[in-house]
Amino acid sequence: MSDTIAAGRYTRALFELAEKEGSLAEIDAELHAFAKILEAQPKILLLMANPTLTNQEKYALALGALATKKTSLLERFFHVMIDKKRFALLPEIQKIFHERFEKKQGVQEVTLLSAVPFSSEVREKFKMTLAKKLRSEIRLIPQTDPGILGGFVLRFDGKEIDCSFRNRLHEIQQKLSSSVEEGIA
Repeated sequence: MSDTIAAGRYTRALFELAEKEGSLAEIDAELHAFAKILEAQPKILLLMANPTLTNQEKYALALGALATKKTSLLERFFHVMIDKKRFALLPEIQKIFHERFEKKQGVQEVTLLSAVPFSSEVREKFKMTLAKKLRSEIRLIPQTDPGILGGFVLRFDGKEIDCSFRNRLHEIQQKLSSSVEEGIA
């Protein structure tokens, strides 16, 4: 089983249990805090993969690294992840869990790609328009890519709306090529 599939399955299980217990927000916050710790201290993941450490030592290390108040569900989840030797999946699990949590809360994350940064007024107009169309709260993530030449690209929920000049030029080139080929034939 690939790591992405495994991370998705573990996330789904944790999400469903947290939802039953009514602790989605707490688990999301704790996973986020733990992901930040793993990002700052990548050696923790190396230690968790070390076969010379016992599982009990790994449990202590994992729970000690998360110094904040821990829910018993997260503690049990860490035990499972250590027992199944899947602890390295935690950063991916945190990301997927957070996406599912925000979706449940009605928040949609949208990436706005443009050649140059848009003004805050234009970004607000994008947010308002998208909120109406998608019927959810929008978290807009602006990014720049000079390669798109102009216009914009919106990415959300596995979809892409490409209104870039680069895309338009490509479409024109395709039409011209097909017109020339039809004229020759």
